[in-house]
Amino acid sequence: MPATEERPFRVLTLDGGGMRGLYSASLLRTLARLFDERFIAQEPDLGKSFDLICGTSTGAILASALAAGISLRRVSDLYCEHGHLIFPRPMPKKTRKVTLTWWICRHRHESAASAEKLRSCLEQTLGSQTLGDVFRARGIALCVTAVDALSHKAWVFKTPHIPERHRDNNYRLVDVCMASTAAPIFFPLYRQRNPDESHSTHHFVDGGLWANNPVMVGLVEALILARRDREIQVISVGTCDQPSGDPYAVQSPNWGILDWRVGVTAIDMSLSAQSFGYDHMARLLATELSRSGRNVTVIRLEEGRKSPEQYSAIGLDRADQAALETLVYLAQKDAEQIHGKTIAGPKSPVAEVFQNLATLSPDR
Repeated sequence: MPATEERPFRVLTLDGGGMRGLYSASLLRTLARLFDERFIAQEPDLGKSFDLICGTSTGAILASALAAGISLRRVSDLYCEHGHLIFPRPMPKKTRKVTLTWWICRHRHESAASAEKLRSCLEQTLGSQTLGDVFRARGIALCVTAVDALSHKAWVFKTPHIPERHRDNNYRLVDVCMASTAAPIFFPLYRQRNPDESHSTHHFVDGGLWANNPVMVGLVEALILARRDREIQVISVGTCDQPSGDPYAVQSPNWGILDWRVGVTAIDMSLSAQSFGYDHMARLLATELSRSGRNVTVIRLEEGRKSPEQYSAIGLDRADQAALETLVYLAQKDAEQIHGKTIAGPKSPVAEVFQNLATLSPDR
């Protein structure tokens, strides 16, 4: 039996959330450092600890980098150094109705963020690698969610980890990430020519519309890939979920266009509801599968409580210094809580992963 077969089949899933992806990257980096002092000075090869990595939207960027063996530091730098250029004009809060109205009028015929800048950053980070290239070089399965805008159907980009399914082999990681991050209102539809057929073109929208938390995608794919007698462990990572709602905001139930911030509030609400709902379903399914003889564990990395003021400082398109510092601070505090609970309790999949990380070569 090969060495990779001796341990459980491990899956990492990464939520969407725009600039809040910095939280996910910082959380994983801090956990690596807390579990192993080598990673104070070196970068971990976290991707190699997993058989399958799934990501949506901003999580697709992190998932692609981990699968390709690109450091978490470089992904964090993408957010910190270029976020304000990708999101140069964040959406005002709904309480600032005059400014919000101006923002809406300005962007009524154009997206609010810079797809060109995001694409440039992704090309610098991910290079020209394709899904097929990554799987051949690293042997890590990758799934990235999107929506086909023409058919309104879900689309999952996949490495060729299932031999008879090779539709996406020649899609570049850059294009896969651009498709998955094409968030309505913020970015334009992503127009992508089929790399195997020059006359075929798809238009993609953000995968967060149907799978902002891709844990169910990861669980289903793992059930297909792993032998029936092999344990499955899924670790799910969020993007700093919203705290409990504001009771004053719902005093007047007649929300209009400005109250819904032209749909952005609905998107935020959908992302949070999906993250909670899919996590709950995945853990219930894992429990029932285990009772039926299929050993499956789903773990959602716990997020600590945050104040409304802290949450108000961050957002899908907030890239100012206060937002960046708040995301990193919250990630570090949550990592410390996870680490403390993990080392004080029984052996867990989280400890098994982070205590056995390989190091990346310095040029990655």
